[in-house]
Amino acid sequence: MRKAGRKVWNSLLRRRINELTEVGLAVDSEAEVMVWEPYEQEDAVVEFLVPSEKLDELEAKVRQKAHQIWWDDGFDIIVWVHEKKPVAAKEAE
Repeated sequence: MRKAGRKVWNSLLRRRINELTEVGLAVDSEAEVMVWEPYEQEDAVVEFLVPSEKLDELEAKVRQKAHQIWWDDGFDIIVWVHEKKPVAAKEAE
């Protein structure tokens, strides 16, 4: 891929990751979001940490958005949604 083409591709990927993050934060504004480097052939990995009561709703919405991004732009963005440990559990460790 030419340098200019790569720059446009990276810019669009960043925008799609930001859109995906916004969907997750709309469900839980205090969700922890981490963007990881891809492991294999995927374009990005986005991890969300949320309280257990928001887990199913957030997972459904971000997976739907990731799927739509894949159909629209061909970006393979892996989504991980995990339960955030309660503060009391973190302090006990």
